[in-house]
Amino acid sequence: MASVSVYNKEGKEVEKIDLNDSVFAAPVNEHLVHMAVVLQLANKRQGTQKAKTRSEVRGGGRKPWRQKGTGHARQGSIRAPQWTGGGVVFAPVPRDYSFKMNKKEKAAAMKSVLSSKVNEEKLIVVDSLDMEAPKTKEMKQILSNLKAEKALVVVDGDASNAILSVRNIPTARGVYNNSISVYDVLKYDTVVITKSAVKEQKNANVYIRIETTEDEFLIYTKNPVSKERHKKKNPWFHGLGLQNVTSVVEQYGGCAEYNKKQEEFENMILIPYVSEGEEENEAK
Repeated sequence: MASVSVYNKEGKEVEKIDLNDSVFAAPVNEHLVHMAVVLQLANKRQGTQKAKTRSEVRGGGRKPWRQKGTGHARQGSIRAPQWTGGGVVFAPVPRDYSFKMNKKEKAAAMKSVLSSKVNEEKLIVVDSLDMEAPKTKEMKQILSNLKAEKALVVVDGDASNAILSVRNIPTARGVYNNSISVYDVLKYDTVVITKSAVKEQKNANVYIRIETTEDEFLIYTKNPVSKERHKKKNPWFHGLGLQNVTSVVEQYGGCAEYNKKQEEFENMILIPYVSEGEEENEAK
């Protein structure tokens, strides 16, 4: 498990923390990273470009001169592409440039860029970026202390003043940990991330597992169904909060998994849970 140093606002090392290898030490897939960047840039395009072809340009309905005998090259319309004021050959039309990637591909691309930053020692963890008020000068000094002039500053939801302080710095960008993108990570040389944001990013795909000795069930949030369909299937579990997970496990028995990235259980599916030993036996 990789470990990185944690710095304070003055740029001094205060401690070391371990990173989750599944997120920060994943294999780098350049193809998926390229796809993620092209996806983000393509989805930003408005696609409103338009030019007129020869059939859409006004005029040109009459043959300018007769076919033979004038000494000129034969012409059929003054709005043909070779004429000034004529139409455009293969003119662009409004279109949608966006496309989609699978969720697992997006996750693999994000893990790839985060792992590459760790490998290049371009990931700087800060103990805290809490500020009493938005101050661009103070944030610029913090980045200077960390030797991260061109940086992507990643914070959790409690450090909103840090996001506001980065806005006026042209060589930096501030984002919340739940809105970080592959393009932003690649665009900036250094990723400055708070310790709390690292923990949330670390646990984004890690689940808490609670087991009992009774009949085993697995509660998870993957493959969500609609709320209407969910209420018909199992209304008792709808909108269940984390604080009630233990009571559910005690009542129904089994295994409960809770995604830390989401604040509550919504659109859950209840299926029989198979332990690791049983999976090995089935595989054999």
